[in-house]
Amino acid sequence: MEIVVETFHNPGEPSSNPIRVRPILGQKFSEQYRVWCSVKVRESKTIGSLFLVNVTLVKQPQGEPYLKIDLNEEWKSLTEEEAKNLIEGNS
Repeated sequence: MEIVVETFHNPGEPSSNPIRVRPILGQKFSEQYRVWCSVKVRESKTIGSLFLVNVTLVKQPQGEPYLKIDLNEEWKSLTEEEAKNLIEGNS
């Protein structure tokens, strides 16, 4: 499923990764979901950057569900306007 995600600084979450990725508001998945993806790619992006990516929902027997980006996935950069238009078009 294609969604718009953003990079953000880890605000004291139980993760050693200082830069995280989450969906932005207005989509099927809330911003409470975290996105598992390449650390190298994630850390090469500016905090607050927006991207269109394909994700898969992963449900675990224990722990919170999360979204996963394939390690070979291309991250398509978006402007705020492009992201807004995509989300409004999918609502």
